[in-house]
Amino acid sequence: MEAIQGQMRAQGMGNSVKSLRRNGWVPAIVYGSDMSNQEIQVQAKELDAALRRQATNKPYKLVVDGNTYDVMVNELQRHPIGGVIIHADFKKINMNEKVHTSVPVLMTGDPELGVATLVRHNVDISCLPGNIPESFTVNVDGLNIGDVVLVSDLVVPPGIELGVDATEVLISVLPVKAKSEESIEAQHEAEQVAEAAGSTEQSKRV
Repeated sequence: MEAIQGQMRAQGMGNSVKSLRRNGWVPAIVYGSDMSNQEIQVQAKELDAALRRQATNKPYKLVVDGNTYDVMVNELQRHPIGGVIIHADFKKINMNEKVHTSVPVLMTGDPELGVATLVRHNVDISCLPGNIPESFTVNVDGLNIGDVVLVSDLVVPPGIELGVDATEVLISVLPVKAKSEESIEAQHEAEQVAEAAGSTEQSKRV
């Protein structure tokens, strides 16, 4: 489990969120059912590094001024242009109680025919925090046009309950997109014009 170091956020004119961000901090909040909202700050570089090493849907250790909390990343706010994290919300959890979260669906391989398309990018689950998988991976090797992969086809580890219907489609194999009749006709006309132009030029030379 990845650890994130934080500090209680000091109050005052010199500690505005803009000032914190300029100095490499991300303003954040940690909260839970047994604690009030606490305004904290975490180092932007350290937070980025932790999120690269571990999926955001898994639990983290948040250490704030010597106090350690088991938390989930509830929300990350990013700058609309640069994409850097400008605020983070952490929710305190109990590692012995089930949590609800979502797990991404990933594809590997290539169909025999057609193109595999993700219909659902995430699947909702319920389990103990320590059992959360980073993703569900589906191999589409050998599939053909018209084939589908259902939720029921997932390999689900023990202790995980799915929050979606087993008959829902995750992946569908579709035909390669054909050219429209208009584009085919336009291409044919262009070829005819080119041929006619070539014939005219050749007759001029003769």
